[in-house]
Amino acid sequence: MPYNPTSNTWELSDVMVKLQDEKKAGYELQKRKHEDWTDNYELFRNKVKTNRLTQRQAVNIPLMKETIKRLLSSIDDRPNVEWSEIGGDEYKKLVMQEIWNEHMRINNLELIDILDKKNVLLYGISAKKLNIDQQGVSCSVLDPYDLYIDPLTNSWDLSSARYLVHNNIFKTVRDILANEKYSKEGKEQIKVWVNTPQGIQQSEEARKEWEKKMERMKSMGISHGQFSYFAGGDMLVNLTEHFYLWWNGKEFEKRVCVYADNKIELYNETLMDTLGVDFWPFVIWSEDVETQDVYPDSVADLVRTPNKVLNVWYSQLIENRTLKNFQMHWVSATGSYSPQTFTPGPGMQLPAPPLSSTGKISDVIQPVEISGLDDTLEAINILTQIVERGSGVTALQKGGTEEGVQTLGEVQILLGQATERVTAMAKFYRLAWEQYVYKWYELLSANAPKMLKLSKQGKSGKLYEKRIMAGDWKSEFGYKGKVTSSSEQEQNDVKTMQKWMFVTSKHPNNVALQKLAMKRELDLLDVTPEELKQVEEAEDQAQIMMQQGVQQPGQPSPEEAQLGQQIQQQMAQLNVT
Repeated sequence: MPYNPTSNTWELSDVMVKLQDEKKAGYELQKRKHEDWTDNYELFRNKVKTNRLTQRQAVNIPLMKETIKRLLSSIDDRPNVEWSEIGGDEYKKLVMQEIWNEHMRINNLELIDILDKKNVLLYGISAKKLNIDQQGVSCSVLDPYDLYIDPLTNSWDLSSARYLVHNNIFKTVRDILANEKYSKEGKEQIKVWVNTPQGIQQSEEARKEWEKKMERMKSMGISHGQFSYFAGGDMLVNLTEHFYLWWNGKEFEKRVCVYADNKIELYNETLMDTLGVDFWPFVIWSEDVETQDVYPDSVADLVRTPNKVLNVWYSQLIENRTLKNFQMHWVSATGSYSPQTFTPGPGMQLPAPPLSSTGKISDVIQPVEISGLDDTLEAINILTQIVERGSGVTALQKGGTEEGVQTLGEVQILLGQATERVTAMAKFYRLAWEQYVYKWYELLSANAPKMLKLSKQGKSGKLYEKRIMAGDWKSEFGYKGKVTSSSEQEQNDVKTMQKWMFVTSKHPNNVALQKLAMKRELDLLDVTPEELKQVEEAEDQAQIMMQQGVQQPGQPSPEEAQLGQQIQQQMAQLNVT
């Protein structure tokens, strides 16, 4: 792809023509969401745009932030992953579990998990990308602006995508030239390109795009002060990593191409040769999946318009109170009069035109009436409640009170309904983690180095390191990772215990059933085996003493218990009648 200095143009290969068309189609599909995404982002950051007509005050009601923050804390914690070796080897199982734990620690999956969920709440979609590094596999959360998706992709099946484009990968020229994977021809073209007018302009645009990206990442709670891309005046290049299908004469094969400025190829190989797998190394999920659009609506989309309306009303209310506080008056002005614009202020007196024969200023000009806008706060409350019902984040969850809620039963019903909505959202979240665990294991099996370094912190706080070889963990049978969601697990535990309580109440004299129910209850408390043994021994001792007729301290005698049951039966009959 030689450069023509006379016309300042590049000759594109057939591959680059195809990739440019795909990238353009992906961008045009995503571009529809950019305006909404920007508004969601600015409202979350408490930034508002003022204008001369509707909102002249830079004020914001933090409805967007409090909704996203509350949902973020309610969706779920990072799922737990328990590994098992299919062949039943316990040692390999323990080693694989420690490899996963080390992956979580090194890649800071707790923080990645927060970014992942926040992207879904703000933009409706989030993508995690798996990369290869010296320790095997690493993970990163992509800025939604940086990933272009094939418009024909099935929202439930990422493998149906014909292409995926990871844009805005910022590298310095020296990093590109030092990368051994990039082709020699591509590096030579980079050397030519950086001195062309296009290259200089593209570097400045890359700098601006990088700054925008860092600003968005800061809103997610991440500080990028450690990045030093602009140190030493090195030129910054915006690379694209393009995953696509290519017909090789026999079948379609998955390939990956890295190029600069949409024209200079630096790397182009099959996905199998690059990563050792035949699937796209991305995990994409949404909480409101649609069949017609790979970019579904988000919770923030529901909050955005009401939040804008609230800001307008609140701005007008503030301005109204300010104008009323100025206490402006009309005063008579002598001589000729010409209409002017005066700046309002406290105690300001405004000149009036000459009076009419009646001596009334109202015959000449009427003052601007400043109404009280007394219904603004009530309207704000009504609109806020509409958003709460739509998003599932009630005032109770945000630390407030629900209007009209008085009984404990009503409060529990409202909280229960909101919890069910959040649990439904967590299902998509858990499914995405199941895909991540599967792809992580496959990539690790294909790319792990011969030796892995693990570390584990002891009770004293000291960090112990151990090096393991491939034979210590690789298995001919393979592994299976079980992903458990804490919110779904807790909800299932509550429902299970409710069933146990119902059954045991029907059979109060069944000792075996009572012991099983007690054991299930203790399992939820994470008691140690020693503690469980003590409780069981105490329960057995109590059963023996009851059989011997010995009354336990604080327990009613058999006669008293029988009398109490008769009283309860009589009361029940009275209630029925």
